[in-house]
Amino acid sequence: MKNLIKTSSLVIATILMITTTSFAGGTKEKAIEKAVDAVENGAPDDWMLLAEQADYLIKKDAGMTKAKTWIEASLAIKEAPYNLEVMGDYYSKCNLKREAMMHYIKSMNALKADDATVDTSHIQDKIVALR
Repeated sequence: MKNLIKTSSLVIATILMITTTSFAGGTKEKAIEKAVDAVENGAPDDWMLLAEQADYLIKKDAGMTKAKTWIEASLAIKEAPYNLEVMGDYYSKCNLKREAMMHYIKSMNALKADDATVDTSHIQDKIVALR
């Protein structure tokens, strides 16, 4: 009887683990699919859309190769504080601290070029978190 209970528990635990793993993988795949769909239906020169979808994938920790491709394309179209910050987020997620810091600093400088009094504390917090 004890062996039956142990075996049943093991089978249930295994099934639960497999189901959870499949669900987590499916969530990332859906995130990638959603982002790809948005980019494919957008204008090819929409730097903001590319940056937003790259940001979305980076936050979901999914499709990092696509995210880098899109953020690089976004920066090639227009270098702006937002996409510079997103590139910093990409490098931070990849544990490339030096590159992340360089892009965060560029982002802050670009923000301050438009308005010297702008609040950049959220980017400063990201720099501190790199250490």
